[in-house]
Amino acid sequence: MNERTSALSNDEGPMPTSFDSASQNHSAQSPAVIIVGPPWPRGGAARVIQNQIEFYRYRGFFTVFIAVPFYWSFISLGRNLKELMEGMNELGSDRLFTAILDQKGYNAAKYAASIRHAFRGTILDWQVAVGKAAQLLDEDIDFLSKLRPALFHVNHVYTLGFALNLRRRLLGRGSRLPVILETHDVQAHLVHERSRANPWTRRPDALKRLIKSEAEHLKRVDALIHLSVDDFKFFQTVMPSKPQFLALPTIDEKFASVVSVAAPRSETIDLLFVGQGHPPNLAAIKWFLETVWPLISDRHYNLKIVGLIGQMVQRELPQLYDTFRSFFVGEVVELAPFYRTTRCVIAPMVSGSGTSIKTIEALALGKPFVGTSKAFRGMPMERLKEAGIQAHDDPQSFADAIFRALSAEREAGVASRAAYDNVFSTRASFAARDEALRVVTS
Repeated sequence: MNERTSALSNDEGPMPTSFDSASQNHSAQSPAVIIVGPPWPRGGAARVIQNQIEFYRYRGFFTVFIAVPFYWSFISLGRNLKELMEGMNELGSDRLFTAILDQKGYNAAKYAASIRHAFRGTILDWQVAVGKAAQLLDEDIDFLSKLRPALFHVNHVYTLGFALNLRRRLLGRGSRLPVILETHDVQAHLVHERSRANPWTRRPDALKRLIKSEAEHLKRVDALIHLSVDDFKFFQTVMPSKPQFLALPTIDEKFASVVSVAAPRSETIDLLFVGQGHPPNLAAIKWFLETVWPLISDRHYNLKIVGLIGQMVQRELPQLYDTFRSFFVGEVVELAPFYRTTRCVIAPMVSGSGTSIKTIEALALGKPFVGTSKAFRGMPMERLKEAGIQAHDDPQSFADAIFRALSAEREAGVASRAAYDNVFSTRASFAARDEALRVVTS
């Protein structure tokens, strides 16, 4: 048990909202980068943030990560705070804090945002305002005030209001400490696709209004980093004067090492799907089980579906869940044993935006991989094809690809790792981040 984890194991006294690593003394001498992002442990966004932290630590920065809630449902976060902190600890930052959203702060954000936007804001404006209302404890602010901050690195537009508010509180209203924002997706597109209702109008916002709203918020940062080719091209068109950089996601090599030495599970897993409880994952599982599985069911492959997607399928598609109950594992603390024992990773995505971290993770581990075009969204597909990676969108084509991958595991695994080395290397990712850092601090 490491020092940070042990700090969470004490059940006496108030629930901790922060922990620090053994490098705390280092914070007084080194320049610090304050990274903010959603409280989403062990998902695709967490992998990206882990890469950011690795980069900044490698460049000599003291790293602070602050988990920022921006949904009403996060008001109840305090009840599961210990579990959340343990998950976020895996990101590897020198210091970790969790901002708290309570009912009083939420109500204040609601009224302030209504006045500011004259009841005509978008749902994006609303969520940025909610994120801004989250608060750190006084002792957390005291710690941050003693740092030598060099920049803020913001994940998702929804945590931007919090970051700018914190910068003003720490350094004064006139501070120009640089801010880099990592978009992760075009949030306007995601909100529009899900038809989420505007809290003021009770109707979904038009896409044009959402894009304008997102761009207005992004104007307040010094540079943007995108994780997909599609997002990079889109924002370059919308905001041509803003410095922008493409940093395709990479996977911490430590994770690959952990997988390679993990104790294998007692049973071999033929097919593995890993996913959080997001709508695109729900659609993917529905498509696979209804259209692809009947084509391969007679082969009796051992399929495991890992992650919170299991709870979402049980809630949204109970009949489908009951039919295939044995496939669903649920959320696991240690994913490495599942990857270690898996013969082939699948990503039967039929929707989604941004870049699929689960795809990159499988390629990095050198696992045979079968995915649809949506599984490779935002990636330079021509370069992947050069390594022998293809997309399969037809159910029969997907089923045939699974059979071929399992029939030639070694060759398929080599192709996966070659694709990762050619497109998603740490060297390429760090080069893009270096350039963004140079631009905002020059």
